[in-house]
Amino acid sequence: MLLLVAICTVGNAYFVPNVQCACQQIITEQECNNWNCQWAVVSPATATTKATGYCQQVPCGDLNQTQCLKESYRCYYQESTQQAAIVCFTLAKCEDIQLAAGATCQSSNPSCVPSNLQKPQCIAAGLSCKNLTTIEQCQPAKGQTLADEGLCYWNGSCKVVSQCGDIATQNQCQLRQFQFACYWTGTKCSPTTCQQLSQENCKYVLQSPLTGAGVQPCNYIGTTCVDAPVGSLTQSTCSANTNSHYRWVPIESGGICAQCNPFKYVYRNQCECQQLLQQNECQSSGNCKWAVTTGTTYACQSLACADYLVQQQCAQVKGCYWNAAGTPQCTAYSSCSEIAGKNGQACVTLSIFCPGSNGTTCLSQVSLNSCSSITTPNICYNSIGKDGYCTYEPGSKACVNITSCSNLMTRQLCDQFSNSCIWKTGTSASCQVKTCSEYLTESSCTYIQNNINNNVLNICTWNPDTKKCNSFDNSFSYDVNSCFSSTGRTHHWSEPSNAQKGLCLPCHYSSVLNVKSNCSCKELTNYTDCALSSPKCYWNAGNSQCENQKCSQLTSQTQCILSKYCYWSNSLGCQATGSSTVTCSQLSANTQQECLSQSIICAGISGGKCSSSLNNCSDFSTFYQCFGSVGTDGICQWNQASSKCQGISNCNMINTQAQCELVLNTCYWDASANGTCSSYNCTSLYTQTKSCNFYLSTPNQNYKVNSCYLTNGTCTSAPNLESLTSSTCYASTGGTARWDSGEKNGTCVMCYSQIISVLFIILSYMF
Repeated sequence: MLLLVAICTVGNAYFVPNVQCACQQIITEQECNNWNCQWAVVSPATATTKATGYCQQVPCGDLNQTQCLKESYRCYYQESTQQAAIVCFTLAKCEDIQLAAGATCQSSNPSCVPSNLQKPQCIAAGLSCKNLTTIEQCQPAKGQTLADEGLCYWNGSCKVVSQCGDIATQNQCQLRQFQFACYWTGTKCSPTTCQQLSQENCKYVLQSPLTGAGVQPCNYIGTTCVDAPVGSLTQSTCSANTNSHYRWVPIESGGICAQCNPFKYVYRNQCECQQLLQQNECQSSGNCKWAVTTGTTYACQSLACADYLVQQQCAQVKGCYWNAAGTPQCTAYSSCSEIAGKNGQACVTLSIFCPGSNGTTCLSQVSLNSCSSITTPNICYNSIGKDGYCTYEPGSKACVNITSCSNLMTRQLCDQFSNSCIWKTGTSASCQVKTCSEYLTESSCTYIQNNINNNVLNICTWNPDTKKCNSFDNSFSYDVNSCFSSTGRTHHWSEPSNAQKGLCLPCHYSSVLNVKSNCSCKELTNYTDCALSSPKCYWNAGNSQCENQKCSQLTSQTQCILSKYCYWSNSLGCQATGSSTVTCSQLSANTQQECLSQSIICAGISGGKCSSSLNNCSDFSTFYQCFGSVGTDGICQWNQASSKCQGISNCNMINTQAQCELVLNTCYWDASANGTCSSYNCTSLYTQTKSCNFYLSTPNQNYKVNSCYLTNGTCTSAPNLESLTSSTCYASTGGTARWDSGEKNGTCVMCYSQIISVLFIILSYMF
């Protein structure tokens, strides 16, 4: 189970995305203690041990008025006539605010506005200023209105301050909200730069007055405040000069100013450089370059470690780590043990692919200890264990693994997993699983990660008719210019620019080839078996039988192509197949992946059309046709020396991770063995996938389905079909066996449908 994700390397190295650190992510006590965070001591120092503790958020009740209004997402201000009374309270929802005489909703919390009801109450300002219809909601006489997008102002209608030039008066320009974004020149409001800051204020500037604007760190050198790279910041300036977006991480040679929360991610299902056949796709990927391979032939290639000049970029590249000893530089490594690191947080700062430590050197992801083995609270909050991301529970004084969003008890902690989780306010505010529907605008409708501990990106797509964000369901809707960028870099154009053809297809998917026996829907008399066979079959509750799913009911491309009875037409949607020969010959394609993205039964290519007959790897004459294909002789791999495509029959013959992970439940990339392709057994299957069902013996048509089952937390080989239960029979045999309840108490038996010559099963995360 590989958990780590890496930040995207595209962009200015000085630029800091606007995602602030949670207090718990701050590691040192010196950096923690400020108006918003405070150090909590867990174990005082003794004669033989150091004190332990962690950084935690200051409760709303301990904040003054100015501080309270800064924390509008969690607190609200309530005036009091008593000098020592609490004036700042925890905010569940705006409707809970009880206004004192003369107060406005905005003076209690800038994100709350008065409703337009006869008996007004405070309500949330919402996403956009333009939705506020009165001047009282938009720009009150007392306080300011802060919508999700930014500060609002009234000019005939309610608008957002999107640039400093929108601000007309000196008083507005000098508001606290614009302190680091704008300044008054004497005649107008203009953007602030580091060069305009005094020595006292030389910390950072915001790229715009909008919410979520990026941060430009500053440093005072000589007599001038100048733009500063993050690498030049020290322990005393790291957090302060990045507006708390970075924190100081102690390492052997001192420390590194490291980012807390990556703004964009490179996920496991994103494209590798060699899969990018279009020059524009290659050059827009921060880890790749378009370069000559032989003669005048260009191809997309990975950057070398030495090409990365910034720690946060270097640390996210597999095989590279940030060597902070001496002159800091990005250095290649073959084993995590080559990297010195006394704890997991130091190691993950140097390379995200080596997030653990044995106390001296770093460990790979597969060698991690469990979260419970971590005894230091501030390290726990910033670590990953073999059982997932870690968090500290103050009540039990234990480090535990995070299994779901609901484990994250505060808004700050929830926000650390903003691609998977969302904090929802109301009567019982809590951290909940994020879905595409949470995105309310077209620009924000990007992607989600539907499981904290599974770094696979799930794309969202905007429906212009309903103006809602939905789960992605059709890659064919993207053209050559939008395919790569609009799918979170998980899809690529299937052919090079000189081919003048192609489709938008996923870079990572998995296949099972030549299923030797396959259960028909009518054979599945057990409800569980039928449900697992979806979308091919469905359970008819009326007659308690498993039946073929109608193609018209399969509305997404993903579901449609998984049914051998259907094929996908971009103009007509999901259509019923005729005979496999007729259907395949009607589909145009130039690669195997193009065929499979239209129909699961069409894995062959012949003269620009699909075919139901599988090709030999040697039939593919170009790299882009060869790479990612499977032939009668196994996985196809391009031989650079001979410029020929050849079949691979054993996992250890595969030399790239992308191809190693191509065939479902057959091969896996073993990072602990210096990056080799290895064959599964039941133990490694469970370790790598957290699934204990089945694996295939070889990545070719001579494979055998080996069944596994889970007993006492251990995944072991099933000695025979009789050892499987009604809930594991179908899944543990890859759909080649079913549960027969007619004999004795029921038993697992093989299906005897007609052998299918070629059948590819493509995993749902393909799209």
